[in-house]
Amino acid sequence: MVLPAQSFGMTDAAIPATLDSEKERDRHSYLEHRIFAYSPFGTLATSLLIFVGFAVAFVAAMSIDGRAIYAVVRGEFSLSDESRGALTLSLLIAVSLGLQRFARLKDLEDCLRYASSLKHNTESAMAHRRLAPANGLSVATGLGFLFAIVAMFTFIPHPPFKTLSFAWFLVTTVAVSVLFARGVVQTRAGAKALRQFIDAELVIDLLRPDRLTIVGRSAARAALIWFGVSAVLCLFFTSDGITLFTVLLVLMSVLLGMAIFVTTMGYMHKRIRDAKAVELEHVRTRMERLRHEAHESGDAAQRLSGLIAYEGRIAAAPEWPFDQTIAMRLGASALILTVPWFGQAVAGTLVERLGQLLH
Repeated sequence: MVLPAQSFGMTDAAIPATLDSEKERDRHSYLEHRIFAYSPFGTLATSLLIFVGFAVAFVAAMSIDGRAIYAVVRGEFSLSDESRGALTLSLLIAVSLGLQRFARLKDLEDCLRYASSLKHNTESAMAHRRLAPANGLSVATGLGFLFAIVAMFTFIPHPPFKTLSFAWFLVTTVAVSVLFARGVVQTRAGAKALRQFIDAELVIDLLRPDRLTIVGRSAARAALIWFGVSAVLCLFFTSDGITLFTVLLVLMSVLLGMAIFVTTMGYMHKRIRDAKAVELEHVRTRMERLRHEAHESGDAAQRLSGLIAYEGRIAAAPEWPFDQTIAMRLGASALILTVPWFGQAVAGTLVERLGQLLH
């Protein structure tokens, strides 16, 4: 059963105002979030505009260069390999940025809804959930930039030099590489900040384990970002074929997604086990004192009976901070890797039908 927001923290009416305040703060945070903080549109609309912007720029560059975006062979309409690669790069940027923003806003919203489960006031809790400075972000940006430059002039397929389409691929590849490198650093910083939030703010209430799922949901969202990236990367298999470089990127993304979830859950599992051990020791110590009085005092026997029931309740408390819903969502997000294969078949059919209509 999902309890209303008022049972846990702020009312539904108060949450939007606080979220707006946090969005204003994001205007001075990472570039990935500034884009959305300054955008007059929502997360989904802004992500779509990012994709469309890159795609339109590619079409314009190819048109000016006089290069074909699609081909018609024996009556069949198909996009060129360059076009498929460009659309994949555009989608990769939009998906990675959009999922980061989605996870960020949902984490803030959960923090507000579950404010009463935290040790201190809402302002203190929000301070721990704000975007923490990521050490090494500048280095990651530089390394991502250098890698993209080297890759574009060595093993990544690209249009001829001195063309606008080559410039588009160069800029977009740099953007993707920098976002990937920065994403790794921000993921590490986010995991560290989440642990600090757990230590400083989260109350390990063994009688209300449902409130601890705030951590499970946050970790699952962080994993979803990398699962989404890996799914889009699989689309390169349809244009460039299966290459070692693409396979390594997909595996790295999947492993990062799993690592952030498993390590966070493992840390939270330890905290819950420690809390259970302390509480059970406390209860059993009291039971030991009452055991000798239970035969002579009815009141002591009654209290001992209550402690026995309480001991059983604590011993049976879940030790993992996620429920069946979170587990199903994580599994569904992992299955997102299958989307490119179905998407390729559907898109291929649509493009073929469109080509037949146009010709």
